[in-house]
Amino acid sequence: MTRNRDRKGSLLVHGRKRKFWLVQWPEGNRRPSHKLGWRDEMTASQAERARRQWMEKINRQRDIAGSSVTLEGFWNLHYWDEEKDLYGDELQCKRPSTRRDMKSVMMQVMLPRFGPRRMDSIKTGEIQQFLVSMIGATLDGKISRQTALKYKTYLSSVYTAAMRLEYGVTYNPVRVVKLPSQGPESARTHLTPEEAVTIEEKLTDPRHRMAWKLFLWAGNRCGEIRGLRWRSVVWEHSTIVVTESVWEGNSTPPKTKKGNRKLVLTSNQMAELKEYKDRCFHNAGPEEWIFPGTRNRPLDLGLLMSKHIKPIAKALGIERIHWHALRHLNNSVMLNEGVDVKTRMDRLGHVSENTNMIYSHVGDATQLAASEAIWQRLEVARKELEEKRKAESQTLPQLLSVTQTVTQEILAPVSY
Repeated sequence: MTRNRDRKGSLLVHGRKRKFWLVQWPEGNRRPSHKLGWRDEMTASQAERARRQWMEKINRQRDIAGSSVTLEGFWNLHYWDEEKDLYGDELQCKRPSTRRDMKSVMMQVMLPRFGPRRMDSIKTGEIQQFLVSMIGATLDGKISRQTALKYKTYLSSVYTAAMRLEYGVTYNPVRVVKLPSQGPESARTHLTPEEAVTIEEKLTDPRHRMAWKLFLWAGNRCGEIRGLRWRSVVWEHSTIVVTESVWEGNSTPPKTKKGNRKLVLTSNQMAELKEYKDRCFHNAGPEEWIFPGTRNRPLDLGLLMSKHIKPIAKALGIERIHWHALRHLNNSVMLNEGVDVKTRMDRLGHVSENTNMIYSHVGDATQLAASEAIWQRLEVARKELEEKRKAESQTLPQLLSVTQTVTQEILAPVSY
C-alpha cells in the first residue's frame, strides 16, 4: 500500500484486485475517507490535486458550519475557570511550574490576539507571522527565539487537547509553524572550581554551605535539592536517592521520569554530610527535610541566591550567577576529568532510569569515580587558594619592610 502523508489529509491506495485512490483525514477519534478515483485512470499528480481540492471543500464546510469552539471558550472550559479562579482538568494534569507559566503566556499573549476566533479559522501563517514579529533584542522589548518556541509549544498543546476532546478541531496549525534560525548564543555564566570554593568558604549558615556543596557534588536541579529528606540518604551505600522535587510548596516527582536516580558519593562527602546532620539536626526524623526552611517547608533557594550568594559573587567580580551554573560546573568537571558520557548522564538525570532500578548497584564504581573526580578537583582548587593567600600574606610584610627602609633613607638628615 502506498501512503503519502499530508497534515491536511493522507493520500492512500486501497483495493485488492483493482486499486483506487483514497483520501483520509482526522475527525476527532475517527478517520473518515473518500474515494477519489481508480488508480489506473488517475496519475499520482492528478490524485494529489483531487486530494487538495477535496480537503479544501471539507475545511470550507467546517468553517461555514462553525462547529469548532473559540480559543478563549476552550481555554475557559478546560484550562482556567476565571469565575471560580480554578485550574481546569487539562492544566491540572501538568506540573505546577508549567501550570503557572502556561496560564501566564496564554492569558497575556495568545488569548488577546486569537481568543475570540474559532480555533479552526486560525491559520498557520497568522500564528507564524505573530510569533516571528515578537522575536528580537530584549532591550527593544522583544523575546528570544527560545521563548517564542515555548509560546508555540503551549498553543500547540491546546490544539492537541481540542482534537483529542473532539471539539470540532481536526487540524493543528501550530505544528508546522517555522521560526527563524537560532542566532549567536549569548555567553553563559562560567563558574570555575576556585570561584565555587571561595563562595562556599564565605557562606556562614551550615544549611547554606551544605546546600552549595551538594549542588557542586551532585549537580542536582533546585527542586531536587529542596526535595531531599533524610530518608533519601542511604548511609550504608554512600548514596543519595532522588525521588522528589519541591517547587513553590508543591511536592512532585522529579522533572521527568529520568530524574528518578541515585547518586553515589565519596566517603569524604558522606562524612561531611553526616557531620552536618549530627551538628545541626541530630534528632531529625527520616521524613524531615535535609535543608529545612520556615513554615515546615524546605529552604528557599531563591532567597539564598539573591540575599547571600549573589552579593558574595558580585564582590568577587562574578556576574549573573544562578543555580544552574553549578549544574554546568559539575558536568564540566566530570568531562575534564575523563568521566564517560553515560555516567555523566546517569548522575545528572539525563537518561531513563526506573525508580525500581535505583537501588541496584550496577555502575556504582563509575559513579564513585565521578564523585572522586569532583572531590579531588575542588580540593585542588581549595589548596591553590590557600597557597595564594599564604604567598600574599608573606609578600605583604616584605613590602612593608622595604617601604619602611626607603622612607627612613629619604627622611635621614643630609650632612653638608
